[in-house]
Amino acid sequence: MKNIFSTFLILILFCCITQAQIVSGWVKDAKTGEILPYVNVGIIGKTIGTVSNATGNYRLTLNNNASDSLRFSMIGYKPQAFVIKDLVTHQGDLNISLVPDVKQLNEVKVTNRKWKTAVLGNTTKSQSTSAGFHNNALGHEIGIIIKIKRSPTWLKRFNASIVKNDLDSVKMRLNVYSIKDGMPEKNLLHDNIFVTVVKGQKAIDVDLSQYNIMVEDKFFIGLEWIKTEPGHGLMFSAALFFSSPIISRETSQASWEKLGIAGVGFNVTAEY
Repeated sequence: MKNIFSTFLILILFCCITQAQIVSGWVKDAKTGEILPYVNVGIIGKTIGTVSNATGNYRLTLNNNASDSLRFSMIGYKPQAFVIKDLVTHQGDLNISLVPDVKQLNEVKVTNRKWKTAVLGNTTKSQSTSAGFHNNALGHEIGIIIKIKRSPTWLKRFNASIVKNDLDSVKMRLNVYSIKDGMPEKNLLHDNIFVTVVKGQKAIDVDLSQYNIMVEDKFFIGLEWIKTEPGHGLMFSAALFFSSPIISRETSQASWEKLGIAGVGFNVTAEY
């Protein structure tokens, strides 16, 4: 009986070891060798993910589902993915070099038409209804889908009203995605747009004119949590029954989900 019990404990220990694996290392530019901060690292479609820190280092605990894939991605670079079963025997750090992805900008025909300016999205500044980041997980992202009035539309400014911020400083990344089947699909940006919010700040106002962001159909715009600071809580103005509900993903590479009926107060000033 004692031998059976010992064997049982060994099996449990073996299962625990084989079900979890820690991967860590750094991410660099394959061409220049420079470190890449704030790279998205995670299991595709799962809530296991993180973001590399300011010095390009990352650390992630994996559940060893052999069929899962670990992906590294960042704006301006070609993503890399590894099947988990191929990492089981890997020894030491998993260091990654991402290859720059040079994309040709879409050609836009310029006419002499008079451009119009409009504010698109949810313009609420309510202090009684709020929504936002419910945890500080790296890669956690929230946003809404915004419809345009005419194609092409150029995004000039991003705006959001803050209800609560208990952290000394929050670093986020602004992302803009195309839409497929009602969910975010491809990131339309060619450059990272970082947003820092300090304690007591009441609104976010980001000048987008320098990034030449052009959309041809409805799009998703969101904020992604990329640097953890002590404290908890960043909430934005929200409106019930807004036509575009919050869409979120828990962390880097996770699946997107629609959350409730409230719409977070994200909007853009645009020209069309």
